[in-house]
Amino acid sequence: MAKTLEEKIKLIRSPKRLTTQQVISQLVTNFFEVHGDRQLGDDPAVSAGIGLFHARPVTVLGINRGTNIQQRREVNGGAVRVTGYRKALRVVEAAEKFNRPVISLLNMPGADASVFSEEHGQSEAIADLILKMGQLTVPNVALFLGEGHSGGALAFSNVNQILMLENALFSVASPEAVQAILKNRNQTQDASEFMPMTAQQLEKIGLVDNIILETPANNLIERIDVALSKALDQLRDLDAAQLKKQRLTKFEKLIEFNKNEQ
Repeated sequence: MAKTLEEKIKLIRSPKRLTTQQVISQLVTNFFEVHGDRQLGDDPAVSAGIGLFHARPVTVLGINRGTNIQQRREVNGGAVRVTGYRKALRVVEAAEKFNRPVISLLNMPGADASVFSEEHGQSEAIADLILKMGQLTVPNVALFLGEGHSGGALAFSNVNQILMLENALFSVASPEAVQAILKNRNQTQDASEFMPMTAQQLEKIGLVDNIILETPANNLIERIDVALSKALDQLRDLDAAQLKKQRLTKFEKLIEFNKNEQ
């Protein structure tokens, strides 16, 4: 039976949810993490670095959400600060220089909205990463392990292929924010009925390329391994111009879908 949005949210926000660190440790060998944005400092919410995926050099961007109160305080609950976006941009630029595919592992509420980030150019940092990801001359793939909302998540997911675990969410706003808007309009729909955000809905409109089943849980990592390998293999022979065009076409189709729905 298909899960409701409320059930999906409960699953993906559980402290038992598969984490970025677990995926990296099991699938990426010789991982070397890069720290700092060379301007303001480091953001522990973002694990950024290089490693080997099936003996192939890759760049990995992973969002850390934390599994207990102390960890979540340390990583700001996965809300990426301005330093995190600039660190990500730094390693993505190096990935392009050395011809390494980029893999993003996402589970985040959105971007950090603190005074610190806003005063130091948060919106510009997000825009810079969105632009660079869209213009990359190397393949890039995003895997949603949990949720990702707003431009904060889009910065990491302007990619050639988007993969999602079956209960994952991706939208321009959190379910709570969408529901608040619906209440203001005296509407009672489930947030996902008003705005596509589940993996299944996004696959239907062509934004998601592959949904990874979460059960049985004992070999979920193996299925993720297969899905990531398949995605990178499909992009391996595309040249720089084809990679850029493929990304643009993916999001143009989404724009066209939204126009037709209005």
